[in-house]
Amino acid sequence: MEIVSLHKCLSDPTRLRIVNLLLREPLCVCELQEALDEPQVKMSKHIGYMKRQGLLDVQRKANWNFYRISPKLSEAVLASLEAIRTGYAKDPKLSEDLKKLEHSPGAACR
Repeated sequence: MEIVSLHKCLSDPTRLRIVNLLLREPLCVCELQEALDEPQVKMSKHIGYMKRQGLLDVQRKANWNFYRISPKLSEAVLASLEAIRTGYAKDPKLSEDLKKLEHSPGAACR
């Protein structure tokens, strides 16, 4: 994935919010859905797009798929993602998503 492709991918607010959460830890769709308060269909659509772009990897555990940022990304892309992780912490919406994730009762997949 090139840096331009990354920014095109993250130009959608929902995908940016997903990446912000996945920069902390691998998550399943139900955890993302709960933290972002979005329907499963929307989450799956965005995750599928991000997988096709090479941004995400998936690991299957029992009946659940856990998504994470791909470790195969270039150093430039990883540096840009690190800027998101640290720089956007002051964004109210992204901070709210993180708080919801931290305070969620836990999804059935864990």
